[in-house]
Amino acid sequence: MKGIAITHKGLEDIAALEIKEIIKASSEIKETSVIFNLKKIEELCTLAYKAQSLIRVIYLFDSFKVKDDEKSILDKIKKSVEKIDLTEWLDEEKTFRVSCKHVENEISSQEIEKETGAIIIDKIQQTSKYQQKVDLDNPDIIFYIYIYKNQCYLGIDFCGFDLSKRDYKVFSNPADTKGTISYSVLRIAGYKKSDTLLDPFCSSGTIPIEAALFKMGSVNFYRKDRFAFLKLRQFENHDFKKLFNHDFNEEKPKILASDERLFNMRAAKKNAKIASVNKMIEFSKIDVDWLDTKYEKQNIDLIATKPIFLKYELDKTKKLYDGFFYGAKYILKDKGKIAIISRGDDLIFELSKKHGFNICHERIVFQGDQQLKITIFQR
Repeated sequence: MKGIAITHKGLEDIAALEIKEIIKASSEIKETSVIFNLKKIEELCTLAYKAQSLIRVIYLFDSFKVKDDEKSILDKIKKSVEKIDLTEWLDEEKTFRVSCKHVENEISSQEIEKETGAIIIDKIQQTSKYQQKVDLDNPDIIFYIYIYKNQCYLGIDFCGFDLSKRDYKVFSNPADTKGTISYSVLRIAGYKKSDTLLDPFCSSGTIPIEAALFKMGSVNFYRKDRFAFLKLRQFENHDFKKLFNHDFNEEKPKILASDERLFNMRAAKKNAKIASVNKMIEFSKIDVDWLDTKYEKQNIDLIATKPIFLKYELDKTKKLYDGFFYGAKYILKDKGKIAIISRGDDLIFELSKKHGFNICHERIVFQGDQQLKITIFQR
């Protein structure tokens, strides 16, 4: 048995790391996805519930190369469906739908969904002699097709929704990054649950909230009843209480969040409360020029943040970054790091160098079509 996890381009290694940590499975990294072996099918449920870097978790039937045209794709899908024992998943009472996600081609997802649905119905009629029920709104089973460039994957969706969307992000900022990327920047920087973390440009609080949820074990506690795997025949009598157990501990916070803008602090606090991690995060309204007066010398293990960029006020931006790196040098431990999400702003690299910080890691990641740069600095 195999599974496939879909993630953001540039974060495949973090997805593989989570898979290894959560279900102890080895992985094969592909572009935007990770394929892994399963000892038992329940592992997909655990991964879907606990992972923070993934977009989708799928039981994998088949993968194959396709050409960039609809007929070629549908011919390959039909051959693949012919090899699947659908009776393991469907019966006369179960409903289904087909969902298709394609990246970097112009194929119609709706047409592929429609035609694949017809292929499945036709096969069921031939073998079981009944009309398989379709439900586009609330199906029992979701057949999922993922196409990236010329590679197509076919399987069963164990999620039923986009894992990268966070229910706690009620009060958001257009400049925010997704929770999946905010979490991943922490792991890229080597963040440990015992570390003292600071986000001095916290905006709506995504990075500190993801750090707190990483400590607690799942970002999905409040949407646990929505998972698609709960409707599968294989789990009709399965007890998920142990998986869904959540540790709402109130330990002394080592997660610090600050911002100079009051409306951002209010938004971050509200989002943290929605996520039930507000007691794990220490919030403060602080200008970055005052970091060295607010926090103790050499007390921070990691600063992870996405600095604001004032496009039409470059002098002000330069002063902001200068104050940030000056303060960071004072409050970071000797081997402390700075992890920054940006669009590759030259000022960040210019002023980091001025204050004695060197780049120890950098990579490009994609949030949809938007290109972001993750850079890790260390003295």
